[in-house]
Amino acid sequence: MHGQAGIPDRQMPFPPASDPFNALVARIDSTGKPDGPLAGLRFVAKDCLDLPGRAPGCGLSAVATAVPPEKPAFLIEHLLELGADLVGMAQMTALAYEPSGYNADLGRPINPRGPAFISGGSSSGSAVAVASGMADLAIGTDTAGSLRIPAHCCGVATWKPTNGLIDMAGVMPLAPSLDTLGFLAPSCAELARIAPFMGAVRQAPFSSLVLAADAVAASAPAIRDAIEACCAASALPIETVETLPLIRACDAPVFTLLQGEAYRSLRNRIESGLLDPTLAARLAKGASLGDDALDAARQELAAIATTMLEVVLPADSVLILPVMPCETPLVSACDPGSPDFSARGLYSLSAFTRFSNGLGLPVVAIPAGLDSNGMPVGVQLVARRGRDADLIALAAELAARLPKRTDAGLPQS
Repeated sequence: MHGQAGIPDRQMPFPPASDPFNALVARIDSTGKPDGPLAGLRFVAKDCLDLPGRAPGCGLSAVATAVPPEKPAFLIEHLLELGADLVGMAQMTALAYEPSGYNADLGRPINPRGPAFISGGSSSGSAVAVASGMADLAIGTDTAGSLRIPAHCCGVATWKPTNGLIDMAGVMPLAPSLDTLGFLAPSCAELARIAPFMGAVRQAPFSSLVLAADAVAASAPAIRDAIEACCAASALPIETVETLPLIRACDAPVFTLLQGEAYRSLRNRIESGLLDPTLAARLAKGASLGDDALDAARQELAAIATTMLEVVLPADSVLILPVMPCETPLVSACDPGSPDFSARGLYSLSAFTRFSNGLGLPVVAIPAGLDSNGMPVGVQLVARRGRDADLIALAAELAARLPKRTDAGLPQS
């Protein structure tokens, strides 16, 4: 049934039934307007978005003292008004501050493509819900790669919009200078369907595809193969460019903003004593960063956007590069309690995603191959700010030209 102002009439008890992948924290039964243009589309929302009657868990189990919100997050209400049906709230890493899907409180979601491998995070449950067929669309957030990493790992498509395109009202803030809402879907078709209702407008065709040659060379062989397949399928002329200088130049200011703003956004939670001690210690690192340091980081990124970006990404071009330089890791490599844990490997998951948050650029990622373990490989397409609709259209065209895979478990974009 459809509640007033998009408020769900019924919420299923936790844990959700029939969720073998641990993708959801709650089943929701909220039907959108029956005559809306998105009628029949089933979606889940990351559990850091407000929903009346339940406080968002934000990846934590200790939320009993949180006050349930009175209004839904803007994006949930918007999708309901458009006719889409909200069917669940999706799992996530604690406070969206981990890229592999690890969750000390709730356990990690299980990757439907391979249970021994990570699902990616922090929008872990959102990606798993789509990959397992529980939803046609999932809302996630992305502050440093939190949509694209799980899309790569789970073999689905994703759209990280231009920063500021979608209203963040009713969403847990992490690092507001970097935060953005976005979507995961089985293919680009669903992204193209919703894009016009999110403020994405077609402008003009792109003139060239710019290959991030150095980033590709620094990646695993299967990643390079996926990029090569995309380039071979492209109808655009291909240019090459060195991107690692720009990517590395963005890292320091992005980490400054991520740590400093996260501490400010989550200070009360950090000081509550309810967080996992390791997570609390990581978040507390931002306490030493003053407002001057954050202002300097924003200015540095603005300067990069007007200097280095001009060289790497001309106005009518699309940059193509891997989502991750590595193959999808085993769960044990990303479990802090495992002897196989690699902090360096965990850090590398977002090596090629952080810069676009710092510069506010739109990104679409599509599955484009398989790695040596038969796990999906994602490829990023990046454009200038505001070119979201054109980027989704190009991604759909490119995905349609890729060789058809024989693995029936992976959706075609």
